[in-house]
Amino acid sequence: MEKENNSSEDKLSAKNSPEKNKLFSKGFSVLKRKKNKMNSSGSSNGNKWAKQQKQIDKKLVTSLNSKKIPTYRQFKYLPRYLSKKESTIAQIALVVFVISLMFILVRVYQTVTHIVPQSGGKYTEALVGSPKYVNPILSQTNDTDMDLSRLVFSGLLKIDTDQQLVNDLAERYEISEDQKEYTIYLRNDAKFHDKEDLNADDVLFTFESIQDTSYRSPLYLNFSGVALQRIDDHTIKFVLQEPFTPFLSSLTFGILPEHIWAEISPDSAYLAEYNLKPIGSGPFAFDNYTKDKNGNIKSYDLKRFDDYYSDKPYLDQISFKFYSDPISALEAAKNKHVDGISFVPNESKEDIQKRNGNIEYHSLRLPQYTAVFFNQKNELLKTKTVREALAHAVDKVSIVQNALGGEGEIIHGPILPGYVGYNQEIKKFEFNLEEAEKILEEDGWEYPEVEEGEPASTVREKDGAELAFAISTINSPEYLATVDVIKQAWEGIGVRLEVKEYSTKDIQKRVINPRAYEALLFGEIVGTDPDPYPFWHSSQSRDPGLNLAVFFNKDIDQLLEEARKTNDEEQRRLKYLHFQNILADELPAIFLYNPVYTYGIDKKVRGLEGHYISVPSDRFSGIEDWYIKTNRKWGKES
Repeated sequence: MEKENNSSEDKLSAKNSPEKNKLFSKGFSVLKRKKNKMNSSGSSNGNKWAKQQKQIDKKLVTSLNSKKIPTYRQFKYLPRYLSKKESTIAQIALVVFVISLMFILVRVYQTVTHIVPQSGGKYTEALVGSPKYVNPILSQTNDTDMDLSRLVFSGLLKIDTDQQLVNDLAERYEISEDQKEYTIYLRNDAKFHDKEDLNADDVLFTFESIQDTSYRSPLYLNFSGVALQRIDDHTIKFVLQEPFTPFLSSLTFGILPEHIWAEISPDSAYLAEYNLKPIGSGPFAFDNYTKDKNGNIKSYDLKRFDDYYSDKPYLDQISFKFYSDPISALEAAKNKHVDGISFVPNESKEDIQKRNGNIEYHSLRLPQYTAVFFNQKNELLKTKTVREALAHAVDKVSIVQNALGGEGEIIHGPILPGYVGYNQEIKKFEFNLEEAEKILEEDGWEYPEVEEGEPASTVREKDGAELAFAISTINSPEYLATVDVIKQAWEGIGVRLEVKEYSTKDIQKRVINPRAYEALLFGEIVGTDPDPYPFWHSSQSRDPGLNLAVFFNKDIDQLLEEARKTNDEEQRRLKYLHFQNILADELPAIFLYNPVYTYGIDKKVRGLEGHYISVPSDRFSGIEDWYIKTNRKWGKES
């Protein structure tokens, strides 16, 4: 039998494959018969024979290929080599190997490729209110209308994500030496959503409509006295009566299609269906809207305009859902009914993320300052020493950290960081209660004496008059939390302070317009240009002016008049520095903070940029770069 086995092994080493197979099969048949025979003769002999059989099996399998590297045919007989434990280990090792290989391949793929945006996807946002006039010359007083107009229409110029004024429909512009003439050269590839070309006639019609009092446009005052000339199909000239440096920043609103609106009389403009089914030239076109059973618009859909003259948006659609109040809009964000929400109060952030962890918050700085304005007609508050004491008793750090939850930047003047003329070295009144009390005492404000056994007075007096006045503000969480910090500190230095709360509508009509307040906690939006003229020139001390401190100063008047007429940025900067120094010394207001506008948006939406906005609709400044869908591209990201 040993001779037969040796003979078989010699034959199996031959190169003739069929013979190998035949002998291999024969060998296993012989082994099987002998194994059965040994099993019948006892377990001891059986175990001995099993070991011999395993050795022979290995030789037979090895003889299929004399090389050290196993062939596929040998791998088929691997289980004959391995014990149960070895087989389990081998299987685990194989799984680990496959997983490791896949991980390596994925990592290599990620290394040699990079993510790129891909067209497609729909973004849905919650808005409070409902659209009425998606029309750029009528929409300036409604945030919802402005949001939609920003996406549907395009202007001569626009504000980019860095809050810089850049060309939009204007290809270029020229300013005359006397700074009274602005010539705008239009690009020749812009079209409206109905495929009609946009040209100088549309621009002329839009501005003439604003100047027509029958339209009652909120933009009327911006262009009163401005003459327009049509030079050719793609050139138009604005002629001003006086130089006005910030003029270009007023050219960012959308242009109307003349061929649509010329057929509608100004008296009927507010009733036109095109206010809700607009035709513009922006990156997105009107698609559809739906109403509830009461006739209120509940959703509004826009679609990408594929003939847009500039960079095409990645998003296919933008849909807005409208809610009657902020609480309902916040609930929609919590329950993932929308991808984003236009504004998120600081106190609601944590609550939203508990239920919707996909929401990310983007904080944008507004060109707005919040301040306490002292009405200079008030006998008490027109006293400079009193205002200085009050300024030292305002803890701005506490306001930003506690009232705003850190969402704000402390300021000391009316020109904000990043604007022409910003003065970092402006005179500051640091929080110092001891200094505040010292100023009041030196000015004769003392606590009155009381009879023995009576509680000490907490309000200072001078010449029989109490150190007491009222502060008016809006009944919003931000303002109420701010005024609470101020009230505690001022009462601590001997002031009796009454807080008067108003709704946004009432404070404008009943308090601000008639200047019916002693002190006012309020915010002023300065816009894209830092021109302080509307807020601090003496001519603006009455409604509709915005000089809320009712402040008069001849030197400031002259500086502001000269600054808005010069096109020399350095001269303008120097005049603004001088203006701020005078204002800081006179102290007609205590400047508190630059607030932050926070909106929430799902993590799946990428491409958002920018840190500053002028108005809430500016959050869409870079809408062309927003994307949801992605792909991978070979090569490293440039």
